[in-house]
Order: sequence, then C-alpha cells, then structure tokens
Amino acid sequence: MSPRVPLCEEESAVMSAHTWAGRTVVVTGGTGFIGSHFVEELLARQAHVIRLYRTGSRHPSSDLPGNDRLRTIRVDLCDEPAVRRVFAWAPGGVDAVVHCAAMWGSAGYRYDHPATVFEANFRPVANVLKCAQEHGVTDVVLLGSGEIYKAPTARPLREEDDFRTAVRYTTDGYYLAKLHEEMLADSYRHEHGMNVFRPRLTGIYGPRDNFAADADRVIPAMIAHAAADRDIVVWGDGSQTRTYMYVTDLVRAVLHMVATNKHHTLNVGTSETVSMRDLAHLVCAALGKPSRITFDPDKPTGRSNRTLDLTRLDGILDFRPRGLREGLVQTAHWYLRNRIVSSQREP
Repeated sequence: MSPRVPLCEEESAVMSAHTWAGRTVVVTGGTGFIGSHFVEELLARQAHVIRLYRTGSRHPSSDLPGNDRLRTIRVDLCDEPAVRRVFAWAPGGVDAVVHCAAMWGSAGYRYDHPATVFEANFRPVANVLKCAQEHGVTDVVLLGSGEIYKAPTARPLREEDDFRTAVRYTTDGYYLAKLHEEMLADSYRHEHGMNVFRPRLTGIYGPRDNFAADADRVIPAMIAHAAADRDIVVWGDGSQTRTYMYVTDLVRAVLHMVATNKHHTLNVGTSETVSMRDLAHLVCAALGKPSRITFDPDKPTGRSNRTLDLTRLDGILDFRPRGLREGLVQTAHWYLRNRIVSSQREP
C-alpha cells in the first residue's frame, strides 16, 4: 500500500471552507479531551460552535481564546428536555453534531457499575439523536469504538464484520452502550434518512488527555508514572500489541469523513502496531527518562492484538497520521507544561 501524503494547505483550506465555514456545530463533551480538539479545529475552519459540557466538569473559560463564534452551555445530556432546549435556542438552527461526551472510567468501575456506565453513555446518544432529528440536523457524528468487534480473528477487523453475530452479555457497561448506540444509529438512518457517521476508533492519545491516576488510560498513565520517576507497570509480559492515533489526526480524519460523505461507518486509526513493552520504552524516551518498567503477570492482558482494517480510511484520506514516536514526544512535552490541568480533564 502506498503511503498517504500530507494534504497541501491550499487543498485543505478549500475543503474546510466548503464544508464547515458558517455552519453551526454542536460539540458534546466540548471541554473534554477529544471534544476540545474538535472545538478548536472547527473554529479554525470558520464554523460556529456550541460547546456543551456537563455539570461537575472543569469550567472551560480558559480553554480557548475569546471567539465570537463560540458559545458554551452547561447541560445534562441525560435530561432530554434540556438537550431539546439547546437545539431550539441555537440561532439559525443546528447543522451538525459531533458527540464526544462519554463516561469511561477504570476497567474495574466499568465492570462493577454496568448499569450506571451503560445509562450514562447510551441515554445521551438517544437524546442527541432524537433532538437532532426533530430539528432537522443533517449530520450527526457518534464517536464509536473498535471494542465492539468481539469475534475472534487473526486478521485486521473490517467495518463489514458483523459485530452483532458475536454479541455476548458482559458486565462491561461501556461495551454494552457502544453496541446499542450502533444499533440505534442504524435505526435512525433507516427510519429518518439521517446522516449518522460512526467512526470506530483505535486508542486515542495526545494533549489534554486525562492523566489522573484513576483514569485507567494506558499512555497517560505511563507518561504520568515515568515523569514522576515511578515504575511503569505493564500487565502480562508486555507482548500484547495495540495501535494508537494522535488526537488531532483523529479530528482531521473524522471531519474529512463527514466532508466526503462516502462512508457512514469507518475504522479510524493507524497501521503502526506497538507492544506494550515497547510502548513503555517509547514513553520513557519521549520524557528523556531511563526505562523503569516492571511486569505484572497476574493482570489480564485482553486480546494479544487488536488491529483495525484501514482500507476504507486509506481510500478517503490524503494525509499521513503522525508516527507514534513523534506523537508521544509532543504529548509528553504538553503534559510537563500542564500537569495540574491535565489531571482535571474529563474524558
């Protein structure tokens, strides 16, 4: 496969202006890790952005410089009337929604509180889709997850793989929510003809991630431990492999997905695989720290590998996502400059 080449600035500017300039976009979870990057990029592309954030999250007043195309509203997405009021209030109506809000939690929390996690993730999606349909919104993006693929296979996972054939009950509330969100999105497309885009994501990392000790996110946890001169604890023997994508590359890919309107379901990630052992070494190198790594063979490791088939993505994208080494250096440097803020960041 030939490598993707960077999109030239002129082409990118034309595409952005045509697709997003002047449009009103609601971004849920707009003060969180991924959502804040969507807000920033959409403003750069001359969109009008309504940024929603939840009660209890860090106030976003200092996130971005003043912009008269940005409105920020605190709303409980589980409250359907409150969500409806946002859509009804929007001057000129809403053209698109990017739904980033999610409850993640640690693995232990997800399994111990399946009902809480399921409801906190699924109900906002149901409310957003219903209100978007009622108000004639043309495009809705629901950030999905590659975790919905459960069928055992050694090859990369394709979008057309029917994840529903391998559905099994689990007490992982996050998995259950993502599974049912996909089904609800299909229902809205079938009944109402809505453009519901479902990028299925690999692991995402980068600036503004949640580096809190209880966040249970691999790369932030490794960075926080290494920066504090503590051992990085790798579960198992570290041979299990994963793929990771830098957050701003994700944002570009998803916005391009909407702009091309060619695929409504799309695996989004990179083809660069890394073992957990090597990832720990790369994190230490990014921080300029000696490698202090221990292994816990009693901890679960999950699948030995989880790789998404990126054929569809390669067919529509015209830029190369940054390499993991470069992205880790940028993330580590950001973390060192923003330690207090990063520990308060919502998902």
